This record gives sequence, structure tokens and C-alpha cells, in this order.
Amino acid sequence: MIKAMKTFFLYPLLTLLQFSGIILAIVLENLSAEKMGVARYLIFKKQQFESTYFTPQLILIYTIILGIGAIICTLLLLTKGKSRGKIIMLLVAVAANIIGIIFIQFSADLMAYHFFIIGMVIVIVVQYVWIMKFFKQESKST
Repeated sequence: MIKAMKTFFLYPLLTLLQFSGIILAIVLENLSAEKMGVARYLIFKKQQFESTYFTPQLILIYTIILGIGAIICTLLLLTKGKSRGKIIMLLVAVAANIIGIIFIQFSADLMAYHFFIIGMVIVIVVQYVWIMKFFKQESKST
């Protein structure tokens, strides 16, 4: 009973955490057209990010990592996806990886592009932690 209550409150909380980064990026993108200060901040951050965390070589590495993550989650889905919870969790992880690849490759013209990528990474990392916790609990119970 207590375990079910923890899961009932924890999963929506993690979902809110996951998508808060993407919501922030959407708000920044919308405000960039209306507020000059936001546009200046995004231009400054774009220059800063492009010279540090989002060089073309690192973008290629991020794409490869997301592709490998999508393949691993798909394999887990095909081999271990027996319950509804696992299927949903792994489908969300596969979708997040694919959406991340699409954002990295095709959405560079957005003002808040780098914030969208950071938001997607937050979603994927939280989903991976949730998957590892779920499969670790399952291995202890068997």
C-alpha cells in the first residue's frame, strides 16, 4: 500500500520535473519575439553555448549517444516489455531519444535551441534513472 502511494506521487512529480525544462525553453522562445532583453540573452547564450557545449563534434557525439539510447530502449522493450508500466516507460524513453535527435539535427534556427536540447537531456536522464530504478527493483524481487 505504501509502495503504491510512493509510486503514485513520485511518477507525476518526476514527469513534472522532466517537462519543466522543455516548458522553460518554450516560454523563452515565445518571449524572444516580444522582449528585447530575452532576445539579447538568448543571442549571448547561443554564442556561449556554440563555443563550448554545442560544437559540431559534440553535436555528433550527442546524436550518437541518443541513437544508442533509443536502440537499447527498443531492445529492452522487445525483450523485457511484458507489463504495461514497462512498456509505457520504455516507449517514453524511445520517444524522448528520437525527439532529441530530431531537435539536435533539425531545429538549429530556434532562438532557444540550446535550451530545448538541455531540456531534452533532462527528460532523457530522468527517464533513464527511472528505468534503472524500475529494473533494479524487479531484479531484487525475483
